[in-house]
Amino acid sequence: MHDHDREALAMFIDYQRAQNLAETTIRNRRSILTTFARKTGMLVDCDVFTLRRYIGRDEPVSAGTRRTERGALIAFYTFLHDEGLRDDNPATKLPVVRVPKGQPRPFTAEQIDAMLTSGAYTKTRAMILLGYYQGFRVSSIARVHGDDIDRAGMTIGTVVKGGKIRRLPLHEVIAELSLSMPRHGYWFPARDGSAGHIRPSSVTDLITKAKLRAGILDEKLTPHSLRHAFGTDLVEQGVDIRVVQELLAHEHLSTTQIYTAVSERRKQDGIRTLSPRAVPEHSGRGAAKLAA
Repeated sequence: MHDHDREALAMFIDYQRAQNLAETTIRNRRSILTTFARKTGMLVDCDVFTLRRYIGRDEPVSAGTRRTERGALIAFYTFLHDEGLRDDNPATKLPVVRVPKGQPRPFTAEQIDAMLTSGAYTKTRAMILLGYYQGFRVSSIARVHGDDIDRAGMTIGTVVKGGKIRRLPLHEVIAELSLSMPRHGYWFPARDGSAGHIRPSSVTDLITKAKLRAGILDEKLTPHSLRHAFGTDLVEQGVDIRVVQELLAHEHLSTTQIYTAVSERRKQDGIRTLSPRAVPEHSGRGAAKLAA
């Protein structure tokens, strides 16, 4: 990466921090832009044709990833244009990435039980419980602090997507778990001895190891699938979709609606509500003609 590219990227990072964007968002955008610069050999001076070629590259990249990359590029080049570091904004001509409607990928109850009973250490089990019973993302799991827990009011505080602070209902399983966790410190402190908490990527690694140890080999099931199990099971139990939206801390109801897809179990239950009836061996046409 050229020096002027590094300087522009550093200024962009400072700008995002001044916006109070989540560190996860800043880190992901920096990774996307750094990878883009390495693969194309340019960053600040890039043209729209290179941007399109990169977003539409012939590689096994998911539509969701392409959309995320597009968002990072638009944010970066909009910043450059607004700051006068470029006379134009090449990203304005990037086409919208069409992304198929997502489907939840939840763990089953049996899989979650297997993860909890297949040799996972105490803290890893706590992470799994937070993922399922609170529906937390790995970033929220990583930063759980003893002071977030209010057992009297049965609530838990957390920072949700977008850096917003929310207080959510505390599940009784997590309330019980809190009795054995630090009351005034991070539940999962940083391993380097600093005063901070573990990195979200470390949470991902630990839960993934527990998944594999439990013999779950489906690559589509990730630590985020605990959150999907949380949302899916709430809907399965008949919880109102707006309540599920609040519990998942989704900003838009449309995001929550992926959990409303009718499950195979509910389809089977539905069709079994039709009572069987005796099917006659003959059509009855002959008897009808005689009666006539």
